Amino acid sequence: MLSTISSVIAFGFLVGMLQDGMPTGWTVFSSKPGRFSVALPSAPVERSQFVGQLKVVKFIAEGKNEALFVISYTDFADADVKKDALQKRLDQARDGAVASVSGMLKADKAILLEGHPGRDIVIEKGGVVIVRIRIYVVDRRVYQVLALGPPPALASKEIAFFLDSFRLIK
Repeated sequence: MLSTISSVIAFGFLVGMLQDGMPTGWTVFSSKPGRFSVALPSAPVERSQFVGQLKVVKFIAEGKNEALFVISYTDFADADVKKDALQKRLDQARDGAVASVSGMLKADKAILLEGHPGRDIVIEKGGVVIVRIRIYVVDRRVYQVLALGPPPALASKEIAFFLDSFRLIK
């Protein structure tokens, strides 16, 4: 009971923090099975697919100026996310993201989310930014938090707000 009360209080605090400066019309979306929350401009559509043996769960929300906001997660086998394999997993996720849009890697910076390793990546095509993505490895789970669209959409403060709003929940 105390654990449930603590979770409700912590979530309420998180929502309050996120709402400071939240773009007009945005709301906080949470996925209990995904164990995350994030601010989005519209209600997301959930989709699942298998890539080989791996189940990928995606949440896709539409924004202004043809921007798309996507959060996905995949659970890997323990052997695939051991400490010595973490950077390899992040490299593979980065390379897969670049290849999937036939783009070029513009920036790749190591980041942390609550002590978990990640990458902040910018992909361009034809000299313009088309994707901003953050990838995190949290235990056996790999999260991808990305915004894609035409350059005016990706230059907005809303994209940074979206990427910065991603949080882990229990």
